[in-house]
Amino acid sequence: LQTTPYIETTNKTYTYRSSIEPHGSLKIELNGNYTKASSTSEYMLYDKPKDKFDFHISKNETGNFNISTFTFFRSFKDKGTGVNSSLFDEFLLVRRDVAKELGDANNTNLPDQIQYVEPCGTCPNGTTTVSYVDGYQDNQQDVLVGAFYRTYTGRNIKNYDTKHVFPTVPLPNFTVSWDGLGKLSVFKKTFRTITVRHGYRSSYNIAGYTNNLLFTGDEQTARAPVSVSTGSTVLNSNFVPYYNINAITITEAFSPLIKFDFQFLKQGWSANVETKRDKSTSLNITGPQIIETKGQEYIVGLGYMYPKLKFKNLRIQGKVLESNLLIKLDVSYRRNLSIIRRVSDEISIPTGGTDILTLRSSADYQLTQNINLRLFYDWIRTKPQTSASFPTANATGGFSLRINFQ
Repeated sequence: LQTTPYIETTNKTYTYRSSIEPHGSLKIELNGNYTKASSTSEYMLYDKPKDKFDFHISKNETGNFNISTFTFFRSFKDKGTGVNSSLFDEFLLVRRDVAKELGDANNTNLPDQIQYVEPCGTCPNGTTTVSYVDGYQDNQQDVLVGAFYRTYTGRNIKNYDTKHVFPTVPLPNFTVSWDGLGKLSVFKKTFRTITVRHGYRSSYNIAGYTNNLLFTGDEQTARAPVSVSTGSTVLNSNFVPYYNINAITITEAFSPLIKFDFQFLKQGWSANVETKRDKSTSLNITGPQIIETKGQEYIVGLGYMYPKLKFKNLRIQGKVLESNLLIKLDVSYRRNLSIIRRVSDEISIPTGGTDILTLRSSADYQLTQNINLRLFYDWIRTKPQTSASFPTANATGGFSLRINFQ
C-alpha cells in the first residue's frame, strides 16, 4: 500500500462574452462563466494473490463549483408577501416529484410508495398519513438538491441523479443600455441625453463538496446507517448520496433593476434615478433549511459641473489654478430582510432586517494634470427591523489627494 496518496487536481473554467447592438442606441452585453475545481486523492494497492494492482483505494474527492445561471422570471414569480414565499411553498411540493423521478430511475426494483404515519398538530386526530418513495424521503439530499434547482431556476439539471448534480451549460448574464429616449421630441427641450440602463447577474454555487465514503459500487443501493421506525411500520432509511454537500447558494442581483441618467441642456447639470434589487437563497442540507437574504434600494442623485473655476490667489508651478469643479449628491434608501425557512416544519421565520438611509456628497477639483483633490461627506443611518439592536447613525468626512505618477 502506498504511504503517500496519489493526488490529482483539476480546474475547469469557461467564460464567454458578447456585445450586441441591434440598434444604434441599444447596446447589450452578454457574459457567462463556468468554474469547477476538484482534487482527488487515492491509494494504490498491490494484490499479491491476483498479481495486479488495485487502484482507487480510499478515494477522496473534494471541490467547489460555480456557474452563471438565469433566474430572472422565477424571481418575479415569487408572489409571497412579507416573509411568505410562493417559491418556498412550491419547493415543498416539488420534492415529491423529484423523489418519484429518482425512484423510477433507480434500478433496484423499489416499491412505488411507502406510507407511514407522522405527528401533525393541525390534523383532527393529531396524525397524518404521508407517502414517499422508498429510499427518497422528502429530505433526502438528492431530493432536496433537485427540487431546489428546479424551483428556483425553473429548469432541470440534465440527466440528474446522485452522480450528476452539476449543471453543465453556463447561462448568460447581461447589461442593457439605451439612449434613444432622449431623442424623442418631447424630451429634447429639456435634456441633452437620457440613458436607460439595466443589469442582471445570477450564479449557482456549491461551496464545497466531497464524495461520500459510504457510497459503494456504481448503483445507489447503500442506505444511511440509521433506520426510522414509526408506529408498527419499519421504514428503510434513505439512500446514501454520491456526494456530501453542505450548502448550495443561488445569488442574483438586478444592478440596476432600472436606472435613468439625465444630462440637462442647461450647462453642467446632471441627475440620475435608480433602483436595485438583490437576493441570496441558500439551501442548507443539514437541518434542512433555506436561508434567504434580500434587499431593495432606491437612489436619487444630482450633479453639477462648474466650468473653469479659478483661484487667482493660488498658483502651482507659476500657473493660476483653473479647472472644472464637479459636485455630486446622492441620497439612497435600502431595506434588507433575512428569513430562515425551515423545510421540515414548513414555516418561515424572519431573523433580521435593516432600513438604511444614506447621504453621499463629494466635490472633485483637478489641481494639476496629475493631482486631483476630492472633498467628501457621507452620512449613514441604520434602523434595525427587530429589537435585537439599536438604531445607529455615522458621519464621515474629509479630503483625499489622488496623484498619478507618469
